[in-house]
Amino acid sequence: MINPQKQQPLSQSSDAGFTIMESLMAMLIITILMLGISPMIVLGVANRVQSRRVELAVQAARGYIDGVRSGAIDHPEHKLEMELDGGNNRNQFAQTDAPRPSNLTCDNNSYCENEDDNSIYCIDFDEGGCSSNSSRDLIIQAFRSITSSGDPTNNRSYFLGVRVYRADAFEGRENLKIGHEGAKSKARGPGLSDRKAPLVEMTTEISTGTPDFGLFCQRLGGCN
Repeated sequence: MINPQKQQPLSQSSDAGFTIMESLMAMLIITILMLGISPMIVLGVANRVQSRRVELAVQAARGYIDGVRSGAIDHPEHKLEMELDGGNNRNQFAQTDAPRPSNLTCDNNSYCENEDDNSIYCIDFDEGGCSSNSSRDLIIQAFRSITSSGDPTNNRSYFLGVRVYRADAFEGRENLKIGHEGAKSKARGPGLSDRKAPLVEMTTEISTGTPDFGLFCQRLGGCN
């Protein structure tokens, strides 16, 4: 029988475990690695959020266009004179001024009340109407061409331009941008795009009457 009083304690090696210096070095290495990959993680999340926002903006623009085409949404009141001569003046159509920043007063899925002649339409994602301090709501700027044969009141057709902005782009005093200005900010990637630039721009033709082959040829620059 072994006497417990005579049992020798286990010897401990000087190499067992981590010293304080080794622990600090390990923490320093982990910190450096985290600092290196954290921007990539943040950028990846930002890209995913912005990509989702652009996807919603595309859906909103198409839904608005379909609503105008079907008559469920009123034609925009913002009008631009443009002769439909084969599309030679469509560049001027694309240069239409952006709406001015303002405190939005908009009901859900309806045109907003604003001081501009611009027609801006609310796409409400967080209920209660669109607000200029909301990062979820979307605002559609819509404008249409007017010619001697292209006004809906003449039972013809017209070009419809649509830009989709974030609602919080209207916050503050900085002017909103149009596509060619926002292109520089978007060149760095969707996660770093300019909040004041449109998420989506579209141009389409709205027919409000019986199609006319002669007008179709006129838009193409003439038919032989």
